[in-house]
Amino acid sequence: MTNVLGWELSHARAALAAEGFAVRCLCGSSRKGVKGNESRVIRQRQTGAAEVELAFAVFKTDLDYQE
Repeated sequence: MTNVLGWELSHARAALAAEGFAVRCLCGSSRKGVKGNESRVIRQRQTGAAEVELAFAVFKTDLDYQE
């Protein structure tokens, strides 16, 4: 299984799906709740023979981003 930690969520899901894994995603967030514009994988865990759970968080990577 490819290590997708830190990858953008859509790319991580596509890579693991191409390897034959069913992917489940969980969202994590900070208490402060700053709005962001990029979802990144913060945890990867194999939960079955062909199942993977990805936890992701939304980061503000573009300083000019306005919501």
